Amino acid sequence: MLPILPRDTLGQTHMIIERLELNQLALTSNILTIENLDVGDSIFCEDMKKAHSLRALSYYFLRTRKLPRKFVFRKMDHGWRIIRVK
Repeated sequence: MLPILPRDTLGQTHMIIERLELNQLALTSNILTIENLDVGDSIFCEDMKKAHSLRALSYYFLRTRKLPRKFVFRKMDHGWRIIRVK
């Protein structure tokens, strides 16, 4: 995350945003998890926000890397499941 530091100057508030080198940022654990799924593997999430985040990330992952994979998103009894089907 980018640290945002407020600074008061003559009654005005200014925001300073620290710059980070993108190549120094490591892949998130979610991307690594999706990348390492084999056909038939799945991820189960009880938290709806986390499930939708993984779903969106899987679509983004496929679109940006042009991979021949397919994921499905299913509602289960106590959560959601993301399944790699191709």
